Amino acid sequence: MTVQKEPDWITRNNFDYTTTKLDDQAEDGYVNLDFEKQTSLSQQSSYYKKAIRILSEAGVQNRSEINVSFDPSYNQLIFHSIRIIRENKSINKLQPYKIKLVHQETELRKFLYDGAMSAVLFLEDVRKGDIIEYSYTIKGFNPVFENKYSDELSTSYSVPIYNLFYKVIVPASRNIQIKNTISEVSYASKQSGSEKIYEWSLNNLPAVHLQDETPSWYDPYNAILISEFQNWKEVGNWAIKLFPVKVKFSSAMQKKIDEINTRYSKPEEKITAALRFVQDDIRYMGIEMGKNSHQPNAPDKVFNQRFGDCKDKSYLLCTLLRAMNIDAEPVLINTEYKKKLYECLPAPTNFDHVTVRVYLNGKFYWFDPTISFQRGSIDNISYPDYQCGLIISDTTTSLISIPVQEKGMVDIHEVYQVPDLSGRARLIIRTSFSGSFADDVRNDFHNNSVYEMQKRYKDYYGNYYDRISADSLVYADDEVTGKFNTTEYYSIMNLWQFDGTNRKGYFSPYTILNLLKKPQDAHRTMPFEIEYPAHYLEEVEVDLPEDWDVEPAEDNISCPAFKLQTQFWYYNRKLKLRYEYQSLKDHVSADETQDFISSYNRADQHIQYSLSFPDENVRHTTFHSNQGMKNLNKAYLLIAVLILIVAGAWWSRNL
Repeated sequence: MTVQKEPDWITRNNFDYTTTKLDDQAEDGYVNLDFEKQTSLSQQSSYYKKAIRILSEAGVQNRSEINVSFDPSYNQLIFHSIRIIRENKSINKLQPYKIKLVHQETELRKFLYDGAMSAVLFLEDVRKGDIIEYSYTIKGFNPVFENKYSDELSTSYSVPIYNLFYKVIVPASRNIQIKNTISEVSYASKQSGSEKIYEWSLNNLPAVHLQDETPSWYDPYNAILISEFQNWKEVGNWAIKLFPVKVKFSSAMQKKIDEINTRYSKPEEKITAALRFVQDDIRYMGIEMGKNSHQPNAPDKVFNQRFGDCKDKSYLLCTLLRAMNIDAEPVLINTEYKKKLYECLPAPTNFDHVTVRVYLNGKFYWFDPTISFQRGSIDNISYPDYQCGLIISDTTTSLISIPVQEKGMVDIHEVYQVPDLSGRARLIIRTSFSGSFADDVRNDFHNNSVYEMQKRYKDYYGNYYDRISADSLVYADDEVTGKFNTTEYYSIMNLWQFDGTNRKGYFSPYTILNLLKKPQDAHRTMPFEIEYPAHYLEEVEVDLPEDWDVEPAEDNISCPAFKLQTQFWYYNRKLKLRYEYQSLKDHVSADETQDFISSYNRADQHIQYSLSFPDENVRHTTFHSNQGMKNLNKAYLLIAVLILIVAGAWWSRNL
């Protein structure tokens, strides 16, 4: 880190800091007055200038700190100025000896180490009404991109900003593409010697507020996309150099290949064996400093060290399979943007993940080596709904659509054994998980003790029965089919709840109940996210101590986002409730909201069943006859009604 004067190639702006028209939209006690980013491709430098106004004591607390991030492996940080403007007077705060360099490692919880550092300065004597202004340059681009530039410049934010200025200086010999994501933002361009200059200047930008539960791929914030890559083939050619097909094997790695080849004769079995090895024996951890942000480590190194990130694990799997004469290729993915990639300009910075595509017997198979403990045949192994990606191959010319690879479901059977009307009951829950649902629960059991899992499950049902105890939990993992089965045993002491007159028992498909949710913002301008893929079959059986007169019922509810089938019937003192829920896509579009809410409300009315009977003590008080109450009790056992319940909170699994 150094201190220097501002570079000569920047545009110096003098914005008005006195305007206050957007202050009422500000959050956290401060407002953004100025944000500038100016980039020179020939200098491999980006200049930044930021200014904020402190509006309250909360702003003093939240923004009395300068924090600039950079990668010391290829960046040089240069501060130009730090000052406080108070009552039109400038107070110099650029004191290099007070600036601390600290390692960031914000991704430690994800087992990723990128070596990024922060230059941090804790400002002294910050007061309400102060303007904090600072500027700096980060010199040096990541060498992994081979001196090709791409960037995304936001032009709207979740907070207001008074002045926004961008500048990009491009050598005349280099060509860039420019695109806006939502609305067109005009720019000024001019030639200056051997360089072309692009400038964007925007003022008084109001905040854009995100509605609740929008999908990860939905971005309401407009941005300017810039890329020196002219098409996806150029991106693919860049990636091929990072993932070469021909690599050297150590003797240990060759031994593993020979072991799989010897043990298994069918290619499907070899694929499964290699996939399980990479998923389960190579732990997920990435050291992504400098070029290794995008360039994988050599497969031999990953094999020997027994750890790697997504690109390391995927490259290792491809290398193992190719050594067995199985066609395998890495795939670049964006786990959040998903299908929005089709709207982006070609650029390697669009991707945050790498997976694998395998071609066998005229069919493509998709695998994610970062998912641990997947089981079953290659036809049953699930793959997340990434929607599209870029195959790293010399034949690649465009993005490829990835079909949904989910055949799994959750099959739940809940049995209430009710010996009498005292409130005691035995609850047995048998659940069969397949596909990604099995992957998730299998991973939970691998990473937690049975005691911890039993407590978690018990706490879940404790939301519905406060006097419930967990008796036992057993599980079975079928590696051939990939199914994971659990059986839970509970004792309930308060099955019946007293409403002042009657005792009532409520029976619900608790898992499906938590899947059903509706937006807080009912008047949508943005899509509403729902879990997808999701396929749940939940059956509830109540074994009753006496005969009950129950009306059978069934209903089919559907809309573009989901469908729900309900069926209720009774025989031989058993009440049967059957629910099947399937989501049909990952979101509800804005114009489908009212139809979705209508279907949700209708489903909500069919989600719970209640049985009621008169309370013995109350009837005895009323009729002054205990025997009379018992006779009335049998008569009132005929009552069975459907009631409404509001869906509970769903426990869910990135300026």
